[in-house]
Amino acid sequence: MRATIKDVARESGVSVSAVSMALSDKPSRISKETRQKVKEVAERLHYQPNRAALSLVNRESRMIGIVMNDVRNTHIAAEFMAINRELSGKGYSLLSHILEEQTRDSGLKLIRQIAAENVAALIWAKPLETDNQEDLLSFRKNVEGLGIPVITMDDYGFDCPGVDVCFDYRQGGFLATEHLLELGHRRIGCLAGDRSYQVTQERIEGYRQALEKFDVSYDEKLVCYGDYTMGSGYEAFSYLMGQRVSAIFSSNDEMAFGLYRAARNYGIHIPADISLVGFDNVPFADIMETPLTTVRVPSVEMGSFIGRTAIELLSKTCDEERKKVLYKPDLLRRGSAIAKEM
Repeated sequence: MRATIKDVARESGVSVSAVSMALSDKPSRISKETRQKVKEVAERLHYQPNRAALSLVNRESRMIGIVMNDVRNTHIAAEFMAINRELSGKGYSLLSHILEEQTRDSGLKLIRQIAAENVAALIWAKPLETDNQEDLLSFRKNVEGLGIPVITMDDYGFDCPGVDVCFDYRQGGFLATEHLLELGHRRIGCLAGDRSYQVTQERIEGYRQALEKFDVSYDEKLVCYGDYTMGSGYEAFSYLMGQRVSAIFSSNDEMAFGLYRAARNYGIHIPADISLVGFDNVPFADIMETPLTTVRVPSVEMGSFIGRTAIELLSKTCDEERKKVLYKPDLLRRGSAIAKEM
């Protein structure tokens, strides 16, 4: 049976409140000897404090909420693990929510739930959707009404304390497409993600900017939309090959892996028959039979920064004025893209 704070108090010969003060890291009237004795008893009984109960008693929450839309992607999972590593190391716990489809009702319901959970801060890691500005304004108002610091991975336009930790997806799309153009490719397919996401549109803008730099006309028939999963990459392959492309820029590595799989099934070789550039630099991208050229997103670095920033916001060691941090991409050249034969 799990030990309670009352068990620790009884074994230590002190009150419950004394145990609470002895186990906290804050200065108190508890003597050094009593604090040491309580800690030894707690360790012997394998006592673990109930963080939710302590937050209500002390009016200080040690829980941080995080909202995501998908944890299947290894890029997102790596970022989540890095955030959790930073927070758990400082005694904070992550309270996770998955919001696959954000509607006005689902978003409002989740925000109300978060408000009832007494979290100290919120990490909103779901991509920004731009197809309904009215819903966005309502969402922004309700999140700001929580009265806690909010960290995002897109620029939602919040006025509350927090940080927008963003990545330059536009520049990443530009670098990927520019590389293929420099290799002599001119008919380049673009496998994009969910068209409602801001990050999807930014990747496409980068793709278009690179084409413009090389005086290549943008052709919307060469843009195919998926959902950032391997399955959608597999399904898009036949369509893009039907458009007679010589190269493909995939908006993430997961979809690129789907393209690899489809190419193998069709007997088409990468890069001899089709060049390919991905985005994210997820694990396994560099150990495939033909290593994937890809745009590196520093997932672990970004996740660690988000975790540290959340703690700084709660300890008031950083400026409360909202700021934006923008991470820049770099292209990792491997074997999946080669010069086009003229």
